[in-house]
Amino acid sequence: MLQFQKQERFYHLYQQQNFFGGVTIVCSWGTFDSHRGGYKYIFCNNMQEVNLTLDDIKKTRLKRGYKLY
Repeated sequence: MLQFQKQERFYHLYQQQNFFGGVTIVCSWGTFDSHRGGYKYIFCNNMQEVNLTLDDIKKTRLKRGYKLY
């Protein structure tokens, strides 16, 4: 699991196996002071694709000022 935070915002990434033999990345985001937020699923076929996707998301989050926890 990767956790990013920026002031009152958060962005979490989880990995889980899916029923089709691949891996699903669950991205959730929101704020600490309200109930606003969302989530999305990214479906990957193998661990190489998972690692590339996580690296891309990590670069984007760090570029936008989030810190990795």
